[in-house]
Amino acid sequence: MMRLSALMLATLPAFAATTAHAEAPGAVERYLLADRLFAAGVDARDGLSQIAAARLSGAITLQMLDLKPEVSGKGKAEVVAMPGAPEMLEAARRAVEADETLGILLASTEVTAEVLPKSSLRSLDAALAPGQSHLYRLPADGGAMVEIAALSDGAVQLEVATETGILCKSAQLCRISLPESGFLSVTLSNPGTDAASYRLLTN
Repeated sequence: MMRLSALMLATLPAFAATTAHAEAPGAVERYLLADRLFAAGVDARDGLSQIAAARLSGAITLQMLDLKPEVSGKGKAEVVAMPGAPEMLEAARRAVEADETLGILLASTEVTAEVLPKSSLRSLDAALAPGQSHLYRLPADGGAMVEIAALSDGAVQLEVATETGILCKSAQLCRISLPESGFLSVTLSNPGTDAASYRLLTN
């Protein structure tokens, strides 16, 4: 029982971390944490990390955006599906099938995911050929914190700007607050030599 309690506490790193910060991570940042944790768990063959990732991801619902980007550059790339909560749970199930205690924790995670309230994010999946970029225009409410992120299987770069200039450049996450409502220009570019899929996320 002591081991199981310790394991359950270990599945909540994001919540423990917020006690040291004035502002808790938003849903976009938590989704990124789940993705990184899952990738690390797969690489290390660590079922506990995969369960924790599935728990974090399962608390977030994705609403698919129907947006067409302005495309710069030639070429065509195929979209590669990225794992969400169901895929993470299935991978975790395979990883812990020989461990009874982790199996109990996984079952608890699945039950909890059904009843806990969920945050909602908007997202879309697309892909970039080498040297290509996609530009989107997203509305933003004045005074509200906007989180924009790009998950990618390649070298995708994220840039957010307004008509006054660039506000953020990042490999993954930008957090922006505009003084007045307006639009953000969100550019994702692929400076690499291979095609790259991405998942654009925003709150």
